[in-house]
Amino acid sequence: MNSMWEIASSYMDATTILIAFVFLLIIGYVLSKQERSGIPPGPSYWPIVGNMLDMKLTFAGKRHKYFEQLQAKYGDVFRIYFGSQLLIVLNDFDSVDEAFVKQKDVFSIRPAKKLWSVNRAIQNGKGVIWSNGQEWKDARRMALHTLRDLGVGKSTLEERIKDETNVVLDFLFKSEGTSFCAHDIMMKATTNIISSVVFGKRYHYDDPGFLQIMEVIDAGFKSDGPFSPINEFPQLRFMPFVASKFLAITTAVEQAAQFISKRVEEHKHAFSKNNINDFIDVCLDIGENSESSSISEGCLRRTILDLFLAGSDTTATTLDWALLFMILNPEVQKKCQEEIDDVVGDSRMVGWSDKSEMPYNEATLLEVQRLGNTIPASLPHTASRDTVVKGYLIPEGSLVYANMYACHLDSRYWNEPLEFKPERFLDETGKVSKNNASFMPFSTGPRICAGEPLARMELFLFFTNVLQRFSLSTPSSETPSANGICGLSLSPPPYRVQAKRR
Repeated sequence: MNSMWEIASSYMDATTILIAFVFLLIIGYVLSKQERSGIPPGPSYWPIVGNMLDMKLTFAGKRHKYFEQLQAKYGDVFRIYFGSQLLIVLNDFDSVDEAFVKQKDVFSIRPAKKLWSVNRAIQNGKGVIWSNGQEWKDARRMALHTLRDLGVGKSTLEERIKDETNVVLDFLFKSEGTSFCAHDIMMKATTNIISSVVFGKRYHYDDPGFLQIMEVIDAGFKSDGPFSPINEFPQLRFMPFVASKFLAITTAVEQAAQFISKRVEEHKHAFSKNNINDFIDVCLDIGENSESSSISEGCLRRTILDLFLAGSDTTATTLDWALLFMILNPEVQKKCQEEIDDVVGDSRMVGWSDKSEMPYNEATLLEVQRLGNTIPASLPHTASRDTVVKGYLIPEGSLVYANMYACHLDSRYWNEPLEFKPERFLDETGKVSKNNASFMPFSTGPRICAGEPLARMELFLFFTNVLQRFSLSTPSSETPSANGICGLSLSPPPYRVQAKRR
């Protein structure tokens, strides 16, 4: 009798829970329809999870395509919900410019506290990416000042990039007759450039500390970053299928942080004002000479990690796209090589000073950035107060993203936007033209990427020196796909490259 009662009670308990759950869903659905008047239109959404399931399931790895679909339906400014958090997505030049440039004082704040994983990662220092206010101004000023002093855009840094380029060329010579993964070698090369700038030395590609840094960068850019569900539901990290991955990433980050801390301590012990060689030296020198700076040692360490995160994968992925587009467009590859041959020949390496005489190569790299869309959307901004963009209310505290992918494929600005056409960046005289307002590969406004000059130099020197020595093709009869995979960055699907000596 008791067992029958227990069975009946368990069914009653299950029924009660089910009814309560359905009731909560209904209440949540009703509440979800009571949005503030004037905010941008957007799709219907579930209570609690918002539109998260669409992004994580239906459009897994294709967030840029999800946004593309929503823009077609709701227009250039739309809203979605990530859990309970309101997200506003800006999809054309006018809305991005109105927000991030014309209302820069409202939209220059990073919402680190609203993103659990970010807030956890910056407890000991916010760096240049996630800091705000005076701390951000000091960190950004320090980064720009230091990169300039270290020779970004000058011959000082050019030699470091050429040294690393020679390592890549040597790898290609040894790989002739076989195929290789372009991203792997480019990732090691670009990470070593940042290492030489920050630490004053390059590392062997199998150095444990170097590999730890690369592991963190790789994990970060393969993740969904701010769009990760763990930011809204941190309890997910305890679930079995998430816990192991979360632990692996956390361990890698901690090991990389220890590696950076050791390098900073080594520099502090060996520091001499008469021997300034790298980013850490310059920062230590600034710290000694400035009483007004709010930069802490934790901020310095985080800024170093930011430089690796911002300057390695993005450049490597852009080069990955560049090689892929050369394989897919052999006529463009040939034109680039002909220009290199005419201007430089084969008796020396291509130098930074040659860029002004090589407009077609520069235009090709600009087209790679446009169509490749390595960074498909900006990192999140937040509105510091209620404001209006293109007639829509943007509530205080909402997260705001610039959809650069949409801007770069906007047919109102680009003729045949899905075609790879370097000529679109050349004027009638054959000179490079960057006058298209809807081109923003490094974002725009005060939060524009501080490493843009370094990235442009790396892209040009790696790309032209590879094409000077090699012709690129695929070993497979199957044409590689250019349908990008979207994490924090947009990268091409894995493909193999065959480099034939010219």
